[in-house]
Amino acid sequence: MTRYAAEVNQLTAAWLGRTDGSGVLSGAGLWPLLAVLAWSADEPGRGELAGAVGLPADECMDAARDLLKEVDDLDGVDAALGLWAQEAAHVRPEWRDTLPAGTFGELTGDASTDQPKLDAWANERTHGLIERFPVQAGPELMLTLATALALRTTWERKFSDEPWQVADGVWSGRRLAGLSRTTPEAGDLRVTDSAAGPLTLTRVAGDNGLDVHLVLGSPEAAAGDVLAAAVPLVGPGSGSGSDGLVDGAALLESGEVSPWPGVSTVSAPRPGLVLKTPRFRVSSLHDLLRQAEVFGLRTVASGERGHFPAIGPVPLRVDQARQAAVAIFSATGFEAAAVTAIGLRTVSLPVHSSRAVAVSYDRPFGFLATHRSSGLVLFAGWVDSPDDWAPPGEGSRPAARPGVMRERLPRPDGT
Repeated sequence: MTRYAAEVNQLTAAWLGRTDGSGVLSGAGLWPLLAVLAWSADEPGRGELAGAVGLPADECMDAARDLLKEVDDLDGVDAALGLWAQEAAHVRPEWRDTLPAGTFGELTGDASTDQPKLDAWANERTHGLIERFPVQAGPELMLTLATALALRTTWERKFSDEPWQVADGVWSGRRLAGLSRTTPEAGDLRVTDSAAGPLTLTRVAGDNGLDVHLVLGSPEAAAGDVLAAAVPLVGPGSGSGSDGLVDGAALLESGEVSPWPGVSTVSAPRPGLVLKTPRFRVSSLHDLLRQAEVFGLRTVASGERGHFPAIGPVPLRVDQARQAAVAIFSATGFEAAAVTAIGLRTVSLPVHSSRAVAVSYDRPFGFLATHRSSGLVLFAGWVDSPDDWAPPGEGSRPAARPGVMRERLPRPDGT
């Protein structure tokens, strides 16, 4: 698919390893944003972001552009980039022009205007699966950069919908919306020992080159660890025999199925794979700053200075970083979407603890010109009609005594 699959998967596995594994997430939706920020940042944030991306920082912008294009070109997948900024952010045109092709819009700083615009983009780009943009608009949101990723596939072999009464485990006694099917491809089932313990993986093939792998670990294994361990096992080179994987055909031949989670043997007219799973819809909203160190965001989301000089002269830091994601597994197919957004704000000006007095001569006033050592008043005057400003050379008169003693002083005789 793309030369950056390994780097994206590495980020996904690292993210999974720091979560409880529940819900749904997309490392592919986040990775291009981190790459753009890495290219745009200065040190030390630049190095931290590049470390999360897995590439040198000066390669990251090209990589973000290539990944989004290659993902968008996949059958059944749509990928999009969006950038919105307030005029006050003074985004450099040359920086914007280096970004992957996408939507570029303006922010007003008014949430009642900006939020519906961002929400509409998320809804449109995910075909209605995600209705709300994950970053909150408002006066402090100077710039937001986002990706939208939407996937849809129809199963090559559909499932049957049926009630499923689970006998054991935490779902015991529940009547689930079950899906079942029998296929001849026993090799779609694979098992292996991993750092998270024994794993069972089952591939469900879509008709447009997209697959969904169902992963089961032992009951005591942490969900995040199970998923992180499964990530490197679903690539194109991960067949039976690689990474200790054993497929279902080999299990049938050996008859040794008891150590593997969820695996058993049943009577059937011919060899193959009988798969049962519940229908599901899961959704998540992730606050990425809670795991800032995993994504290289710790430095660029803190401090008293800006971190992105390539974006523009206004000092900016990351203020929000969130992902909204949803996945739906049904009898006929699978669809999923994620909108990932990072919001930047201006760095607050330093707060001074001292106080000063201020004065403003904003109405008629007088003045005295004195001799310092003696206190002699040399000139006294009153200003009640100061000059209007005019650019030099445009008819302004010499300012020798502007506004001073404009009235003719009376002579000693009173005339």
